[in-house]
Amino acid sequence: MKQAVATLVMCVAAAWTLDPRSAYSHNPTTTTVLFNREITSLLQRKCLQCHADGKLAMPLVTYGDARPWAEAIKEEALARRMPPWPAERGYGAFSNDIGLTPREFEFLVSWVDGGVPQGQGDAPEFIDHGAHWMLGPPDVVLTPTSGAIVEAGSAPAFKRLIIDTGLTRETWVRGFDFKPGDARVTRAAFLSVAGTDRYLGGWTPWRSSTELPEGVAFRMPSRARIAVDVQYSGITETVTDIPRLGLYVVSSASAGAVSTSVLRPATFDGPGISGGRVTAELRIPASRALVSIRPEMQRGGRSLELKLVRPDGSREVLLWVKNFRQDWQTPYVFRQPVTLPAGSLLQATAYFDVAPASAIAPFTVTLNHYPTTTRK
Repeated sequence: MKQAVATLVMCVAAAWTLDPRSAYSHNPTTTTVLFNREITSLLQRKCLQCHADGKLAMPLVTYGDARPWAEAIKEEALARRMPPWPAERGYGAFSNDIGLTPREFEFLVSWVDGGVPQGQGDAPEFIDHGAHWMLGPPDVVLTPTSGAIVEAGSAPAFKRLIIDTGLTRETWVRGFDFKPGDARVTRAAFLSVAGTDRYLGGWTPWRSSTELPEGVAFRMPSRARIAVDVQYSGITETVTDIPRLGLYVVSSASAGAVSTSVLRPATFDGPGISGGRVTAELRIPASRALVSIRPEMQRGGRSLELKLVRPDGSREVLLWVKNFRQDWQTPYVFRQPVTLPAGSLLQATAYFDVAPASAIAPFTVTLNHYPTTTRK
């Protein structure tokens, strides 16, 4: 998060030199948007998951916290660097969308340009949803066999932790909730079944839990182990992170088990990418319902588009990541599962500013889906 804070400081320095609190001291109030009303509500929904004491970045909980950063907050939002949601609005509807809506942009700009008024009374109390289990008490709570050591000042990077489930029989899992041990260093986490790489889902500070549609579940084999790839970013001290994973189980999956598919380029000859464009396709043999997407790109990747081509020739862009960010990776969980008709085609197109240096696939798109017909 040090890079993001440095960017904010540079923006703020242009507005005032010595005392940031004086930047708006003589500005008349020309807006009806108030911190204690619209802005604190906006921050609670979109920012405080990272911007609070004990979290990834400087706190913005109170008026005193946020006012010195007002101009920088506006600049970061207008540049779409914060909140860190790179998907273009209008292509797919996602339940974990943290991006600002047009109305939220209007509120934020009006508040800053209108003199950053506080309003009367007290702002609503900050509710830290990361402090409790979002889906209720889990059926099973697990921890990794060992923690991750995050070196002081280290750049964002992934570390893999292994969690032994201790399951003595096949188990159906309908959801999970992930709790980092140290929220100051944890940016994202992606879960899979160790040994099979079957994708289970992802975690970000703004979306800790995943719950599947009714009747749908992950099939976890006996003695399964879960691999958790956690993206850490160092702070001023070296810390050891020991996260917790809560599992929610059901007796069966009446609508079917979740499967994982991966789109990756069929052939790749190393750094020679023609025009910086790489494509991949996946044919859907039987009707499925798409639940979530996890795109990954090698460094140098700029944008990625996932398109559904139905058997009747109609097309729909399911996801367009215009500016892929290695430092803020996220899963994309659909608000409602997307039907993939039998015989349809998924097409992924990625663009690179700098050609990948290695011969591994320059990008992958991992998909979680389940049958659209009830199992007999």
